[in-house]
Amino acid sequence: MENALQQKAWEKILENYSSYEGTLNDFCSENNITKHQLYYYKKKLNKPNKPVFHAIALKSVKNADNTKKAYKDIRIEIGKSKIFISSDEAELLKTILKELAAIC
Repeated sequence: MENALQQKAWEKILENYSSYEGTLNDFCSENNITKHQLYYYKKKLNKPNKPVFHAIALKSVKNADNTKKAYKDIRIEIGKSKIFISSDEAELLKTILKELAAIC
């Protein structure tokens, strides 16, 4: 990424754009930038904030002695929130994930 000063400048431009009440063309003209630049930096600077999803298996597996073994507990961390769920609570996990998806 470019140097920190340039990144801060683009963060400020994007912040100003989010509250701008005029047209996109007017904003770009007033800030001496192109629409392409605005969209490029908007996408580039927002990438780190994208959520990361990891697939998890909820089915049990068999041990070497052919007995079922459940996966370990599932830990979900979002910011400062931490959720611990027993892996055999699949319905609870589905409900939590639906609620999280609805608010994100």
